[in-house]
Amino acid sequence: MKSVNEVSKLSGVSRRTLQYYDQIGLLPPSTVKESGYRLYNDDSLRRLWSILFYKELGFSLDEIRLLLDNPIEVEKEIMRQHKQILLDKQAALQKMIESIDQILNGKFDIYMLSDFDKSRIETIKKIYANEIRMLIESKFFLPLAKSGLLSGDQSLVKNASVIVNVDFGQIISLCGRIIQTFQEAMVDGPQSVKAAEAAAAYRELLSNWIPCDDQTFLQIAEAYEKYKDEMGQTPPELGELVSEAIRRGCGLR
Repeated sequence: MKSVNEVSKLSGVSRRTLQYYDQIGLLPPSTVKESGYRLYNDDSLRRLWSILFYKELGFSLDEIRLLLDNPIEVEKEIMRQHKQILLDKQAALQKMIESIDQILNGKFDIYMLSDFDKSRIETIKKIYANEIRMLIESKFFLPLAKSGLLSGDQSLVKNASVIVNVDFGQIISLCGRIIQTFQEAMVDGPQSVKAAEAAAAYRELLSNWIPCDDQTFLQIAEAYEKYKDEMGQTPPELGELVSEAIRRGCGLR
């Protein structure tokens, strides 16, 4: 267990920032003593590493919260993509170092001009951005992340072993279809067949990782109603529709 001061020294994150992360629920301490003394265990420190990793990539705190509360495979895929970008940058730097050595030795080859071609790295970045677009830009899943159901014993991260062999692209594709179906249901409302299909698909998706009985699903419905104004560019009406569709799926009207 590490104190706030120790964590601050290890990470370079100020005490004030750690306290702020605690206040907004992004990084609560593992233990708070009666004196108010905060302590962090290895799991908390691992979460802090992820927070700093995502900050390094330019994500906002709300986006980081959403990513942290998604399956571990999501984080792994983001790390794999970023690792590939770093490896390509490393290779490019090594190539440029070799070219510098050539220049210093009075040699030059026209192919050394390719040292400045960044097209491959940019292509990888675009692919990477597209794969997490569904989780970030739409913020459709933000209410789910804020519901509190993805923490503790029911955490997707703790139950992620069930999706280790699931293709990440399939997850993104399924999430996209669920969002699209909910959006299409906006035309006829929460009582429509489309809305019922979307709610059923959403429940089936969640049931792979957490127990999703009526009580749990209704809590998710409440979260979509509560956080409907925080879903980015998504209109609040969509949050209302998702909430009502889930309620109807649980037999409530």
